[in-house]
Amino acid sequence: MITISHKIELTPNNKQKTYFRKAFGCARLAYNWGLAEWQLRYKEGEKVDAYGLKKAFNAIKKDEYPFVLEVTKYATQQPFINLGKAFRKFFDDLKKGVVSYPQFKKKKDNEGSFYIGGDQVSLSDINCNSKTFKNVPHNEKLKRQYLRVPNLGWVKMTERLRFIGKINGVVISQQGNKYFASFSVQITEDEYKRTHPKACSDKANRKAGIDLGIKSALILSDGIAVDNPKPLKKNLRKIKRISRQLDKRTHARTKQERLEGRKKSNNYMKLSVKLSNAQRKVSNIRRDFIQKVTTILTTHYSHIALEDLNVKGMTRNHRLSQSVSDVAFGELCRQIEYKSQLNGVKILKAERFYPSSKTCSVCGSIKQDLKLSDRTYHCDKCGAVIDRDYNASLNLLSLIIKKQIGADYPESTPEDLAALFFCFARNGIATSKVETGRQRKL
Repeated sequence: MITISHKIELTPNNKQKTYFRKAFGCARLAYNWGLAEWQLRYKEGEKVDAYGLKKAFNAIKKDEYPFVLEVTKYATQQPFINLGKAFRKFFDDLKKGVVSYPQFKKKKDNEGSFYIGGDQVSLSDINCNSKTFKNVPHNEKLKRQYLRVPNLGWVKMTERLRFIGKINGVVISQQGNKYFASFSVQITEDEYKRTHPKACSDKANRKAGIDLGIKSALILSDGIAVDNPKPLKKNLRKIKRISRQLDKRTHARTKQERLEGRKKSNNYMKLSVKLSNAQRKVSNIRRDFIQKVTTILTTHYSHIALEDLNVKGMTRNHRLSQSVSDVAFGELCRQIEYKSQLNGVKILKAERFYPSSKTCSVCGSIKQDLKLSDRTYHCDKCGAVIDRDYNASLNLLSLIIKKQIGADYPESTPEDLAALFFCFARNGIATSKVETGRQRKL
């Protein structure tokens, strides 16, 4: 069995939006109450666990917080499970020397989420809230689907759930003026093959080393450079302009003004939605690019070699941090790894300090004085001249060849490259050939 997710936009009415905001607040209240109680009991020397806190909250919620009964019970139960996971992560990170103590959740405009368990989730092709749903033509039923929310009713979705399987749960969230339902569905392998792109027929013969970069997001050992869409850089000017306008609108600027009850103006609320929508557009472009690229790679290659990048350390460089975050190296590698498991692709990760860029892919000599500004690799020993990133991808490919004793370097035919270029172009992904290939001085 395979667990997969599907995120679908909702189109709620005003009554349903009010319910969602109540559920967001109840989920935030339960999490913050649990964290405060955890800290209090820990100081008193008691042994604390998430299950005990959930029982304690359920015992008092009817008297102290009766409004939580207006929403689904999972809105105030799941936060305690999330709190337990947060503390387990905190204790695991302490062993690695990293501090990640759970923080209180803040109330944010146009943001929030809550969970609904799979036992309370049901879908319908017709709106059961309407008294005239029987008069809907049969062909119209297939164009829509409704999600049943406890204590609320049926909420219309913009598309149907793609997968046939058991629904484990749903997370309803808000981003800007949009509402989404993220389904966690347990499906079989046959259902996964039916709903996902099929692997290439000659995939077993294809191997690739992938070097990650900023100008080109990925450089393949086949000589293909996948261009970086740079969504944040292209929309940063608009985000800054809206942020400056938002700061000028009436709102509480200090803690004293918040305590005095200074309210946010209507213009502030309108602009905050506009800012959230602009930021969501950036994340959607980045998410769409990563999903498409990783799917193409894991359906075209049987072996992939990647770098083990220290992304957190790279973001400490103030000159590169924004560009590194815009590419999202961590998410790119994570999706390649989990999709490789589903598609039967073997992943080989190079060591953290493997000199892929400094090693000559022709003779194997290491150049110690290579700078970040040197975009072309010049080998002092054999005289090879090659693109820096393409050279790194070839060195990563050589790790696969060395591991497979007796294997040769795979040579992609023009038909293979043309098919790969067409697959990228069909998905709207810009690519190019690496300009500087393998050269050697005579």
